[in-house]
Amino acid sequence: MRPFVVFVYFLAMLFSLTNASGQTLIAGYECRVNIDIQNVTKDKDRVKITIYTPPIKSRHVRYVMPAYLPGMGNKVDNGQFVHEFYALDDRGMPIKAVKRQSGNVILLKLDKGRTLRKLEYWVDDSWGESDGKDYHNERYSLIPNAAGTTFEQGKGFLLNPAYMFGYFEGYSWIPYRVSVLHNEAMFPFSSLSHSEVGVNRDEFLANSYNDLIEYPIYYGEPDTCGFVSRNVYIDIAVVTDSGAITARQIRKYIGAQVSACTRFIGDIPPCHYKMLFFFTKEQKGKAVTNGVFGGASHRSSAVYYLQETDDEDQIIAMVTREISGDLLKMISFLDQSRSGDGNFLRPQVTASWWMTEGMKSYFSWLADIRDSVSNEADFMAALSAKIRLYEDVKNKSLTDVEQLEKSLKNPLVAEKYRARAMLTVFMLDINITQWTGGLLGLREIVLALNDSARFTCDSLEAYIEQKVTSQAKNFCASYCSGNKELPMIESMSKIGWVYSPTALDSVLTFGQISLYYDEIADAFFVRQAEQGNRLMLENGDRLVSIDGTNVDAANLDVVLATIYSPQDITQVEVIFIRGNQNERITASPFFRTVVVDHIVRFDPAGNDDAELLHARIFSPYGY
Repeated sequence: MRPFVVFVYFLAMLFSLTNASGQTLIAGYECRVNIDIQNVTKDKDRVKITIYTPPIKSRHVRYVMPAYLPGMGNKVDNGQFVHEFYALDDRGMPIKAVKRQSGNVILLKLDKGRTLRKLEYWVDDSWGESDGKDYHNERYSLIPNAAGTTFEQGKGFLLNPAYMFGYFEGYSWIPYRVSVLHNEAMFPFSSLSHSEVGVNRDEFLANSYNDLIEYPIYYGEPDTCGFVSRNVYIDIAVVTDSGAITARQIRKYIGAQVSACTRFIGDIPPCHYKMLFFFTKEQKGKAVTNGVFGGASHRSSAVYYLQETDDEDQIIAMVTREISGDLLKMISFLDQSRSGDGNFLRPQVTASWWMTEGMKSYFSWLADIRDSVSNEADFMAALSAKIRLYEDVKNKSLTDVEQLEKSLKNPLVAEKYRARAMLTVFMLDINITQWTGGLLGLREIVLALNDSARFTCDSLEAYIEQKVTSQAKNFCASYCSGNKELPMIESMSKIGWVYSPTALDSVLTFGQISLYYDEIADAFFVRQAEQGNRLMLENGDRLVSIDGTNVDAANLDVVLATIYSPQDITQVEVIFIRGNQNERITASPFFRTVVVDHIVRFDPAGNDDAELLHARIFSPYGY
């Protein structure tokens, strides 16, 4: 081979080993992780992690545990779970110069000429307590149980990789090979590719750390079942304290909603989606009041930690609310984790945050309406609640990353930004459908972009401008990156709806009650309550639950709608704390003629054009 050809061949090989972040990798580099859940004892409720590192020869190596994760506004500080850490070099000698930086970075200083080869340490789970420390007690460590880890020998292990091991700075894009040693009776439930490699040992493979953290792994003996919805096979696993809730029940509860979602997504390649449900009747101190209940969705799986109740209607409402929109992450365009830069020491927020959050919420409603799982009246009520939240951020940009990073740390403020994002997406869909004469909607554009597999945070705007109209650029400049108030009156009139910022109406109410969110307590308190309100609430009362569902930051706009926007005169049970006493009240709302804010309703004077545009957006497929 001639020298010039050899040189070109060498450059080609070097280029092929350069990843998306510009880091040059060496063929065969991978991180091998061993997790031992076979030898966990009650007296030391920790799991041992052993990492066989790629041959890193740098004098200074930084091992990073995530401080932030995609989809979580709060800091998680996963370095807090690491204990008894030590490292070995290629001689098998301990590396003496080991110190922590900022809690989540472990700095290793190697002797000259030595290579890092192995790490060993123990990790706590995020559900419980260790050394007298309640991981639900500190504000920075309020990790929803569905997103964290639990280690219970004889019962089950929820392993979320991001809480158990990290990555070497500059090497988050190398492959990970994870081996789990487990008891014979346990089997894995995960959407991550795996195989049996020995007695009671499984091996999981991921392309990179960034991919790996999107795949929770559960080991136990859950109740399971499955069903097919179009090209998606849904696997359901249920773990309960009482055994009263089965996987087949959950399948019955969510079948229609899953069908609506997979129909909305359209023709995607055959795939699996795994759903793991934990139900508990236990209510342990601050673990209840600090918002640990809820769900955590990933690109091909989701985990839910929910309150068990004897009321089947409450379980159905709770489960369907939590899964809403989660399967939409199978659309890569809506998977926010794919847009990260691999630096988990800073908030995982990008300029495209509003797209993924807004579309997930709006598309879940649109899918349900088109398949008659929900109706437009329910959607209008939800919009009214969203607009109330939006009012406080109506002049804020949705693409100001610095502002978003600050705002998303507060659950209530984060919910206001999500409301603005959802309303913006809805307005955009109305206008796109009008601009194209009904030929295209936002769904069709997103699916086309998803098929192209070449999208960035600004590709939606560019695609609409190129394929639809230049008006899209003005819309995005004004209402997405800009700080103009959304054109809701004008946009809704185009589909035969009327939006009234204020109007006289006869409404159901429990009386005027305003709440405020206390960040330190992570709870909602009554700021001001009308005297004689049906719920008998007083200023300073702390809301605990409504109809058996805990009031927390994860579900506030849905749960509080029960008392803010009652749909009928059905009795509602509210539990609250006054002083140091738990109080329980059951009451029905009453009709009152009032000035109501943010009413959305049908326009009886809507014209034919509005009727056609409305049908194009909300009617079943193939209209």
